[in-house]
Amino acid sequence: MTDINSIKPGTVFAWFMLVLIVRRIVLIVMLIVTKQKTSPGLPPPDTSDRPTRINGAIRNDSENDAYFLILYLGTAIFSYSVNADIVRMIVYGAVYLTTRSIHSVMFILALQPHRMLAFLFGLLCTFAMSLDLVITMSRTTN
Repeated sequence: MTDINSIKPGTVFAWFMLVLIVRRIVLIVMLIVTKQKTSPGLPPPDTSDRPTRINGAIRNDSENDAYFLILYLGTAIFSYSVNADIVRMIVYGAVYLTTRSIHSVMFILALQPHRMLAFLFGLLCTFAMSLDLVITMSRTTN
């Protein structure tokens, strides 16, 4: 069994990146499968908007993940030099991945109130991590 104190921030960041990439690949495969089901002459009855929604989910993830990844990498680099507690990074990553995955599903299914709540939780997680990084960096000696 691995002790939580022996886990390095780089390892947590690498796993987080792997899950983000797998999530993106799943969305791209969904897009490919959805586009193949449509026949050239006839629009499908209910899923004609589905490829557009999947493209929108991929685009939305690309826009929002960049900010989080920069903060996550900063937290991995700078927080570990001040405090070796890696649990924060694991919690931030898990909460963000969960809320963004839920947001992507709600985006594709067009369930608006749930989509907004998932977006807000992801945004709050990004804000909390940003605040945590500012506090951590303020405590360090230059």
